[in-house]
Amino acid sequence: MRKIISTRPFISNGLIQEYPLTKLSGTALWQQVQAVTKSAFSSGALKSIPTRCIERQVTLGQISLHLQVRIVANLARKSKATKDAASQVKKPGDFDPFLPYEPALYVGELTNHYRCLLNKFNVMDHHILMVTTEFAYQREPLNSEDFYAALICLQAQRGLVFFNGGPDAGSSITHKHLQMIPLTENENSYPFEPLFKPLSLTVEGSKQSALPFPHRVATTCYPVGKEPDEIRRYAELNCRNYHKILSELELQNMADGLAPAHNLLMTRDHLWVVPRSQSSYNNLAINALGFAGTILVKDDQQLTQLDQIGCLELLKNVTPD
Repeated sequence: MRKIISTRPFISNGLIQEYPLTKLSGTALWQQVQAVTKSAFSSGALKSIPTRCIERQVTLGQISLHLQVRIVANLARKSKATKDAASQVKKPGDFDPFLPYEPALYVGELTNHYRCLLNKFNVMDHHILMVTTEFAYQREPLNSEDFYAALICLQAQRGLVFFNGGPDAGSSITHKHLQMIPLTENENSYPFEPLFKPLSLTVEGSKQSALPFPHRVATTCYPVGKEPDEIRRYAELNCRNYHKILSELELQNMADGLAPAHNLLMTRDHLWVVPRSQSSYNNLAINALGFAGTILVKDDQQLTQLDQIGCLELLKNVTPD
């Protein structure tokens, strides 16, 4: 679905003209993600980080979990920019890659307040960003507009939306944004989902699963219809549940209006929040994806470190006691 919302200037025959910006959703949105990915890869604007993926099995009660560990491959042959991204090297505090954004990574407008960009340094294919059109702090608690953009992307493609709420939660960019990776037909779940399904969750309640770190899981309010009013109503319900979970986890807003460090993850089925105490442990960095069961390490040395610590023990060590 496309709807004209504003115009952008361009030059034609020496004169300044305007062409309409559009809001993207549904099939049109995901087709545009695929098209821009292809062109950005061809132009070199997209700096994909090659990894190899291995499994690590852990058992909680009667449930076996198959966690994913991704090891960065051939890092020595990559450009400095890609090395920095893979190593999670932080840019200067005033650096904002979204204002202005890189045109080759631009997918389109989602709402009056959000646009969609490709993640320049992607580890997984079609990794997209939902970015506020005006600056907002990444440490601000999420609001209904954030959830509205997230639901638009989840309707376009089954996926995992995630949010790194501040530096201690794995974010290196101060401009507010959410992210999404697609779940393909052959991979339509995430490693921790088997622990969430038996919880008998309701729309308004949340529970802690058997995972050995503080968190709360709720059912996602997911709209079946495509009408904006319905999507917005469900976004408001998800936002209300999210704030209720923040309260249950004692993640109340600080005096400056910002939120304590935390991660949010959301699929069409589940929404969960994890409080954070630090961004890494023994130089092993963890962002929100770690709390879906996917961990990125820089090399085989870090993989050995991870195996010595244990995947779940690592996650425990970056969350409050």
